[in-house]
Amino acid sequence: MRKFLSYLLVIALIFAIAIPSIGFAQTNSKIDLKQAIEIAKEKLNISTTGYNFNSHYNESDSNNTWYLTWSSSTKGTINVSVDADTGEIISYNFYKPDNTQSSIIPKHSREEAKKVAIDFLNKIVPEKFKETKEQESDDYLGLNPKIAYSTAYSFNFIRIVNGIPFQDNQITVEVNKNTLDIQSYYLTWGSDYNFPNPNSAISKDKAIQIFKGNNSLRLQYNLVYADVYGNNESEPQAILVYSLVNNQPIDAIEGKILHQGYYGPYMGGMGAKSDASQSLSPEEQKAVDDISKYISKDKAIELAKENLPFTIGSQYNLTSSALYKNNSNSATWNFSWSYTEGNNYNYISVAVDATTGELKTFYRNNSNENNVQGKSPKYTKDQLKSIAENYLNKIQPEKFKQMEYQNNPASEDDNSPYTTFNYICKANGIPCPFDSINIGVNKYTGDIITYNLSWTDVKLPDNKNVISLDDAYKTLFNNSDFQLSYIIYYAPDKVYQSNSKDIRLVYQLTNFNGLIDANSGAYIDYSGKPILKNENKQFTDIAGNWAEKDILLLAQFGIADGKDGKYMPNDYILQKDFIKMLIKSLQPNNVIIPLTSNDDENYDNFYNVAINSKIITESEKKPDSKVTRQEAAKFIVRSLGLKYVADINGIYTLNFFKDANKIDNSLKGYVAIVYGLNIMTGNNGYFNPGENLTRAQTASILVRYLRIEK
Repeated sequence: MRKFLSYLLVIALIFAIAIPSIGFAQTNSKIDLKQAIEIAKEKLNISTTGYNFNSHYNESDSNNTWYLTWSSSTKGTINVSVDADTGEIISYNFYKPDNTQSSIIPKHSREEAKKVAIDFLNKIVPEKFKETKEQESDDYLGLNPKIAYSTAYSFNFIRIVNGIPFQDNQITVEVNKNTLDIQSYYLTWGSDYNFPNPNSAISKDKAIQIFKGNNSLRLQYNLVYADVYGNNESEPQAILVYSLVNNQPIDAIEGKILHQGYYGPYMGGMGAKSDASQSLSPEEQKAVDDISKYISKDKAIELAKENLPFTIGSQYNLTSSALYKNNSNSATWNFSWSYTEGNNYNYISVAVDATTGELKTFYRNNSNENNVQGKSPKYTKDQLKSIAENYLNKIQPEKFKQMEYQNNPASEDDNSPYTTFNYICKANGIPCPFDSINIGVNKYTGDIITYNLSWTDVKLPDNKNVISLDDAYKTLFNNSDFQLSYIIYYAPDKVYQSNSKDIRLVYQLTNFNGLIDANSGAYIDYSGKPILKNENKQFTDIAGNWAEKDILLLAQFGIADGKDGKYMPNDYILQKDFIKMLIKSLQPNNVIIPLTSNDDENYDNFYNVAINSKIITESEKKPDSKVTRQEAAKFIVRSLGLKYVADINGIYTLNFFKDANKIDNSLKGYVAIVYGLNIMTGNNGYFNPGENLTRAQTASILVRYLRIEK
């Protein structure tokens, strides 16, 4: 619900921008427009010269708000919302056009930015800020939260009540990494809450038993793809995992599960890929037709019509048909039909397996049937389910025998004109959520209007040597927080209520987003790779080293890693480690490889990226060789996209190096460029081109490389 309220705030801000300033003589607020402007300008130290001004006033059950907007085509946009009753600043957002080039490594540290954020909050909302505690980011997705994907550091402060976090009340601040300007600020806060007494709460052990009793973890097969790390292979593989399938909070006072529609993880194939991944070109289509690998368009339409639970009448026009290649072994025919009669629009889409002729999906839409206002459903859920299963037994008898119904109760306020039924395959008594059928039946007509078959002929691993469910729960609780917190509770029929005062004390599982390997018990991501929490570990062997600060900086950005807690700064760097660190250095601006790829098995993936990016050639690939200084210059200049400049002969002079004659003639341009960019400047007038780089020297070079303002 916190996200829902944030969306409302964003929509309100957009609305404020769109509506010009008008007079507000009639408002029920204690703060008028003039006062709101003065408060915003004084507290936020806003200079509005050269800006256009717009404002908007909004009243709701929960609060009255002034929305203020200053905009300029050259200076940017400033958005401020002010509580019209208290004068408190609720939100602030400052966008400033900036075409200047900045380095990947920011000019200011997170610690410097945090001090700015704290000083700002002590000025803007001092009393509320006293009630908060910073919510630290943790690396539960295998993605380093400190990597420079954005221009700002983000800080989140959660309200603490009775020593317990109240996630629905929080303050968020973003501080620019290079200017230390406040970029945004959001206050989400309520009043008149009645917080349950934590002394009446059940024990954590009791809550864990309730959580386990809710079948929160399930042993299942999951699909992973070999190309997750860039191998250009799309064949799926199945792994056996424990997956979190029920994650509702537990009422700590009543000792029961709280059912909320927006809690819990996505319950799907978790790793399945879209069917329509690559459209065939005319040349590929001709080749396909020539070898008769796939069924023809006419045959696909014929098979579709035979299996649909309705007739495509002559009034429908075929509006599109396309053959899509899924992978090396399969393809899909996609068709759509439509017709319009008065204000009634009718549409049908169908997908057919181009190899087997199997009906994969269909969707039928009649705009008149979607209008159910004032009508009552004609069919019960059991009757609709019977209609669905009779159809599935007709068109998929063998697959349907292997499937189990997944009962997902609909919200009481579900006004959808149809009910969806989900079935998943079970093999060896273990669910395979990637092999599934979803089917929707209209509550008012009994017509089947949606159908989706997802099926893979993947080989399943054996289910021997599987850890116990209890051991899986141990891993779960070791990799996440199961703790008391206060939440705003929205009953299933009140999900869209925006001002609930129903506060519950709950135990809930937070910060777990992954899977548990059913054989090893390791915490893994959805590609099957091990995940380690980001513990901000310091290397044990770099204290006092001349490059200590550079090594720590690279570690902070997920670029430097070592082995067994050691960086080994004085060892010579191997080519595979140099390429790996160089590719990781590109990631803040080019997300190439997930940062979980820190194990030895993934070197080939970094090489693949480097080769495709023309940083290294296949013939130059020598993973376990040492890297000389001139070779490092070559790889770095290529990564900057300057090879074409470096390869121009006869324009570079290297007389600033006493050993210029020892530099390979083909690499003189590369050395000149890294010298000119202050990436590699040599020592005492010597470049030492044939000298092998140490790991400490590599760290220092890469920091200077990252500080280039490209």
